[in-house]
Amino acid sequence: MEKVHLIYIAFLGIGGLGLLSSLIFGDFHDGDLHGDFSHDIGGHDGDQADSPKIFSLRVIFAFLMAFGIGGGAMFLAEKSLLGQLLVGFAAGVATGAITYYIMKLLYSFQGNSNLDSESFLGKNAQVTVETTNSGSCQVKVDSGGGDQLFMAKEKNSVPLKLHETVKIVGRLGTVLIVEKV
Repeated sequence: MEKVHLIYIAFLGIGGLGLLSSLIFGDFHDGDLHGDFSHDIGGHDGDQADSPKIFSLRVIFAFLMAFGIGGGAMFLAEKSLLGQLLVGFAAGVATGAITYYIMKLLYSFQGNSNLDSESFLGKNAQVTVETTNSGSCQVKVDSGGGDQLFMAKEKNSVPLKLHETVKIVGRLGTVLIVEKV
């Protein structure tokens, strides 16, 4: 066996094991390479935080596996080294692109579970945790799809008791500002 053939087998193995581990263990959230490559092809924008990255480990593993298969097939067909590299690279790029677009399609089917607390302004809520020494409490708000819990502060620093009804009058970041009804 020539050394080139071993390289193709190594790429195939690394790519296959990487893809298999992502299938078994789930997403590589911390494995995306958040480099500053380009903002329009997968940079880390706030509105695209849950979308796949073009340089994610899954895409890289798919490229390596396809490169190993394509280059190895050309090696077994006794083609030149240049032919092996060109076919391996083309197979890797095509497979990486397909992997990226499949991931992008699957990510688009995910629902957004983030609620904008501003949509609760003017609504009533129920206190679920009394006001603490720091002045914070917790309230339960009906979001239409079920109850949501939020940290809250009373507008006039009035201590709130368990099960009291309050009105949401503002927000400060993710903390709701409420007042007793």
